[in-house]
Amino acid sequence: MFIRANHYIRKNGEERRSVLLLQSQRIKGVSRHKTLLNLGQEFPVPKPDWPELIREVVARLKGQPAIVFEKKDPDFQNAVDDTARRLLDQGFNIHAKPPVESVKIFPDQVEHVNSRTVAGERLAMEAIQQLKLPEILRQLNLPENHVQLACAVIVGRMLRPGSERATHHWMSYTSSIMEILNTKLPCLNTLYDTSDWLSKHRHEIMDRLYGTTKELFDGDETIIFYDLTNAFYHGQVKGALLRYGRSKQKRDDCPLVTLALTLDASGFPRNVEILPGNVGEPGTLRQAIEKLKDETPTVIMDAGIATEENIAYLKEKELDWICVRRTNAPAVPIQEPEQAFETAGGVKIKAWELPELQEREPEPEEHEIKDQERFVYVHSEARQATEEQILASKCAKYEAALTKLHEGLSKPKYLKNYEKVLVKTGRLKEEHKKVSHTYEVTVTKKKGTKHAESVRFTKREVHEDRLLAAGGYVLRTSHIDWSLEKVARTYWRLTEIENTFRVMKSDLGLRPIYHSNDKRIEGHLFITVLAYHVAQLVRTKLKKDGIHDSWNTIRNELNEIKRVTTKLPMSQTRALVLNVDQNLTPLLERVFEILGFSYDPDATRTKELLSDESKTPQKPPDS
Repeated sequence: MFIRANHYIRKNGEERRSVLLLQSQRIKGVSRHKTLLNLGQEFPVPKPDWPELIREVVARLKGQPAIVFEKKDPDFQNAVDDTARRLLDQGFNIHAKPPVESVKIFPDQVEHVNSRTVAGERLAMEAIQQLKLPEILRQLNLPENHVQLACAVIVGRMLRPGSERATHHWMSYTSSIMEILNTKLPCLNTLYDTSDWLSKHRHEIMDRLYGTTKELFDGDETIIFYDLTNAFYHGQVKGALLRYGRSKQKRDDCPLVTLALTLDASGFPRNVEILPGNVGEPGTLRQAIEKLKDETPTVIMDAGIATEENIAYLKEKELDWICVRRTNAPAVPIQEPEQAFETAGGVKIKAWELPELQEREPEPEEHEIKDQERFVYVHSEARQATEEQILASKCAKYEAALTKLHEGLSKPKYLKNYEKVLVKTGRLKEEHKKVSHTYEVTVTKKKGTKHAESVRFTKREVHEDRLLAAGGYVLRTSHIDWSLEKVARTYWRLTEIENTFRVMKSDLGLRPIYHSNDKRIEGHLFITVLAYHVAQLVRTKLKKDGIHDSWNTIRNELNEIKRVTTKLPMSQTRALVLNVDQNLTPLLERVFEILGFSYDPDATRTKELLSDESKTPQKPPDS
């Protein structure tokens, strides 16, 4: 409410003025002034006193005590009384809320456009902020726009795994990540530049990121896990990293790249190395240990890395270690186990000390203690049942193939030539090489002909030895003072790194690789490691509250929550545009609550008026 004087000149040349009491209102999105009273041409109160008069009138209308002014001008008090009385007489209510502005829209032309995912982006960015990753990148002098893009690329790998080109398409058309980061969509080459920079500084990033992770979880630094995996590449071999080697996914037709990871006891990456695809597993351990600097943890490794040379190196560095013995396990001991316990899943475990395998002096000197090692035989009933079932299945297939070959010797149009039957048995032996060495196969030649008379097989002693050893394996360790149960349970945690590789490959798009340039390959793999680190933060917190879902399950649920832009045509040239986020599902509400992350759809709701001259909606019906 305010007073304004309008000056005008009459036709006879006389200058006059009109004093009006006005109120500001917003009509159709535009500020307008509404006239409440015409205070007359000869309004007696001078202009400097108008603000004081308005304050007094408002106090009268609200029923508040009168304001005492230093100036006691009767004209001023009369003007206050007259103005307040006239407003009340015409029904003015100062407590009334401003009327809700009604907007006419064209319901038959309402549009819902640009649906994009939002919940996963908000959760991932909250996790990235908790890890202080943007702060780490700024400390390494990455420009601010590239800091935002690095976060976007990591979020993209978490929510829509794929190549950098696929991530750029996701950022452009599927996701709301650029709105959340409040930055412009980059070109694809800029995205590649960000990937190259991240790979170049991966060692500094991993060191600082692991430091912030320790602050969040206070993890166990006394144990590390080390293992390798490989990813295959489609295309022509160009880079030095792309080499043909042994593929764990049986993709020997493709060149490979090897990823070496060192994880802590909580499953968070500590070091990452990207190596050629034909690198030997045992030879990579030394490089990983040197990255630990002055730390002296227990190293957990599988049989592929636990060579005598590597164990000798760990002893030289005075590091403790646990691994599985590379040779075949002997038969399960017949004596009672020294320790028996159960896993979290209720699987019964038996453990024996194997002193006959230990090479130690009767009374070792103090400086020789680090050179000692012990052997622990571990037997699992569940593993025994699985191995026996697998062995029986493979043996049945091999025996069925040999039996079919023998029966065919007496049937027309079946293989009968002695030399060809020998070749066939050799091929069957190679095809079933997991069990064929446990059989003795004899092919008898029919006298006076070129045909075979019979194909017979018998089981060797090694077959029974394998059955007797089913479910058992031997662990080697430098911890001579640990209990058998502690040794076994600590080694089982190596499955965490196997789960890590599974998540990276299946859930985070580690493979296949579409880059032929070494720099781009390293960037692709390192972004996957960073995405895993963020996803592991989320899953670790959820596990503490009983949610053990995989990242793939959580991601699919998150990607169902969308942000939608709705256009409401108001006239031929104007439209109301609303950006609205969907509400979370009950599961996601619990996830955000456990993580301590915020998700308020109303806080992100935006509204704007859009002038669209090109769109001319039809006139709505009179109803």
